[in-house]
Amino acid sequence: MSHASRFLRTGLAAAVSLAAWQAAAAEPAMSTMVITAPAMTDPYRVSTAARTPQLPLPAADGGAFLKSVPGFSVSRKGGTSGDPELRGLGGSRLNILADGANILGGCGGRMDPPTAYIFPQAYDRVEVIKGPQSVRYGVAPAGVVRFERDKPELSESTVEGFASTTLGSNDRFDLVGDITAGNREGYVRLIGTLSDQDNYEDGDGEEVHSSYNRWSGTAIVGWTPDPDTRIELAFDRSDAEAAYDDRGMDGTEFDRTGYTLTASRRDITPWLDEVELQLYYNDVDHVMDNYTLRQPPGMPMVQNPDRRTLGGRLAAELELAPATRMAVGMDYAENEHRFRSAGGMQAFAYRDLPRQEVARFKDYGVFTEVEQELSERSWITLGLRVDRSEAEARSADGFARLEGFGGAKRGETSRSTLWSGFARYEYALEPQPLSLFAGVGRAERAGDFWERRRVFDLETETLTQLDTGASWHGDRLSANLSLFHGWYDDYILVTEGGRSADNVDARTYGLEADMRLRLTDSWGLTSTLAWVRSNNTSEDRPLAQTPPLEATLGLDYARNAYFGGVLLRGVARQDRIAEGQGTIYSLDTRETPGFATVSAYGGRELFGNTTLTLGVDNLFGRTYAEHIQNGSADLGASAQPVNEPGRIVWANLTTRF
Repeated sequence: MSHASRFLRTGLAAAVSLAAWQAAAAEPAMSTMVITAPAMTDPYRVSTAARTPQLPLPAADGGAFLKSVPGFSVSRKGGTSGDPELRGLGGSRLNILADGANILGGCGGRMDPPTAYIFPQAYDRVEVIKGPQSVRYGVAPAGVVRFERDKPELSESTVEGFASTTLGSNDRFDLVGDITAGNREGYVRLIGTLSDQDNYEDGDGEEVHSSYNRWSGTAIVGWTPDPDTRIELAFDRSDAEAAYDDRGMDGTEFDRTGYTLTASRRDITPWLDEVELQLYYNDVDHVMDNYTLRQPPGMPMVQNPDRRTLGGRLAAELELAPATRMAVGMDYAENEHRFRSAGGMQAFAYRDLPRQEVARFKDYGVFTEVEQELSERSWITLGLRVDRSEAEARSADGFARLEGFGGAKRGETSRSTLWSGFARYEYALEPQPLSLFAGVGRAERAGDFWERRRVFDLETETLTQLDTGASWHGDRLSANLSLFHGWYDDYILVTEGGRSADNVDARTYGLEADMRLRLTDSWGLTSTLAWVRSNNTSEDRPLAQTPPLEATLGLDYARNAYFGGVLLRGVARQDRIAEGQGTIYSLDTRETPGFATVSAYGGRELFGNTTLTLGVDNLFGRTYAEHIQNGSADLGASAQPVNEPGRIVWANLTTRF
């Protein structure tokens, strides 16, 4: 990993310098906006640029990026690889796709969630669909997060690129380089990323075990024989190491190799708009130990799980009539989890040991969505999805002293048929810039690897949810409001301090809101609000790992080449807990006090498409911890929850050419 990191550091530094020089002659200037909180595109969807500087400090992984989206929380482990959740729901309830492909981590303790393998600036945009309001991208009770790369549309020979570097407190150092070269017949795109950081200090100046080093490389080759046909092959390679303050081991290898083949054809017939086929393969090899990034407290120990995921998707877009559109498709995914471990002196030679099969999973799904215009101002969208899910226990040894995988004998198989769907009505109140929507959705899923390793034989989990909202997009004021109320049948709850799991009924409801008010041509006011309340109705107690009320208030300035702003974030106390219960990524361990932090930024467009942004997060050095996290720290200043970073100063230079 160190050899590849040095290679990327040198190459990307050269790319940033070259890009800044070339940008002096580039045409029009890029936007100077800094994203303080991505606004909703409509009440059930958020779409945001992945490469625009953000508050807080530009994100090093997918989870940190999502934390700025209203409604999201992240379970902190150290400096990176946090587990995201939306409306208090994460893990397999939140479907995360990297350019259309599933990435499933190997660690049974969620050291490597899918977002741990995603560097946000290696993508062009991020789209979030909230709740069960789509069936195109798998079963997703909480919603779907899509990290997407735009497909080049080149009409002549072109070389274009993007480069960014970030420097910050705690020796933070990021580099990103992206270059595309091609013409009307095809293209080559190369992307490289690097991110390093030492242990950070909390607001009291106490060091938190949190250093990390991450790198990734992507090569994409596309063939476009005509404007309507595209065949693209992508290769992804990445690795990392990360110190974790919330457990007795660190992640010393996050080795990922991925291949994706995509073929699409547009404008096939008057009624068939597009057909796309995608095939993907991801191999994740993860290592965790207690001796590489820390002094072992006793006997050296190492664990080495891996997971291989193979999948595909075939989808078509149809125009059945001028006012009727349909999407139909099918998808398939299978993955196999293996494991090996060692202790004592054998820990240093663990690669010589054979791997043992743990579990296999398969899923076949078919889906359709239909959008029908009812009038010039109203339309309805319907969706239906059916999945066939299969889980097979392959291990003779189990978790938490169980016999076999989740108590199942080797070869035992669980099969489920899963039904999901939604109906949504939308109405635009023209000539007023106001639109309304209301929908009902259902999402049914089977237990995932992390839940079944605790108890293999679990009932399928079903969410039925009502969603409604409104959007106002006027000349000076833009605002969105999203409300939801859901009922869970057989919600899969992790219990007994993380050692077991059970099915319970639950209820969840809440809201998200955002607003942007243009005060003058130069000044703007932004605000967001996110609140959720969830109850375990089977046991008449709060549902564990529910985030507290959170709000932000920001003031932004932009005039000519200069821009700046300040952001206040406030989080309420959370005293509604269920101690010892939680999710596959975190548990309720204590009540958490409320807190408030202030961040600020400023910058200037230097020349052409090059922008310099300076920022400071947690301006007053507050000491605080988020409610959503794994539990008590194993290392650091104390046995308290993992505190967030203290004051962080950073600078970002971004250019396009």
